[in-house]
Amino acid sequence: MNIIIVACGNVNTEQLCCLYKNTREPYLIGVDRGTVTILSAGLPVSLSVGDYDSLVEGDEKKLEAVSNREILNPVKDDSDTEHTLRRAIDMEPESIVLMGATGSRLDHTFSCIRMLRAAEEKGIDAYILDENNKIRVTRGEVILYKNSTFYYRDRDYKNHYISVLPYGDELKHLTEKGFKYEIEDYTLPAASSRGVSNEIVQDKGIISCQDYMIIMETRD
Repeated sequence: MNIIIVACGNVNTEQLCCLYKNTREPYLIGVDRGTVTILSAGLPVSLSVGDYDSLVEGDEKKLEAVSNREILNPVKDDSDTEHTLRRAIDMEPESIVLMGATGSRLDHTFSCIRMLRAAEEKGIDAYILDENNKIRVTRGEVILYKNSTFYYRDRDYKNHYISVLPYGDELKHLTEKGFKYEIEDYTLPAASSRGVSNEIVQDKGIISCQDYMIIMETRD
């Protein structure tokens, strides 16, 4: 099973459909109004979770088609997205893709990026996806490929950048090979932009570091 979570931020439904089509044993979870996004894409909702405080007029009628719903108390110590992500982790899937985690609310975006560590700690491949970004939190060795897909058919792959940022105060013993700007056993402080906008120049790029790091694959 591979879980796709759709939260309430910006989601391109064409990209969502492409991701769904290319995912083995997909399990779709809608977070609050993200459930309506899934329905609007014509895809099946496996589970809907939320306190539903983001619904607009007409949404509740649409949600009647969803039989599996978990209604949360709006007065709680975590966000709907965090609750859903931790629920997904407990299901022990092969992977988790979180869409709708980016948009105008930078506080939610930043929080979602930080939460990816919880999946990494359980050995689950997890990342945030939108039209221009794939974001993951990981450590150890990571292999990235030059033509990594964003599951969006009408964009080419030029201007494909890789950025590495510390999850904590710094990254010790950071190494990047196969990139335009290679790094060997470097300490990258949090207050530095040196890890931003690198480019893979070989078929693949290899990043290694024992500290937790945020890896962003981005494009214009």
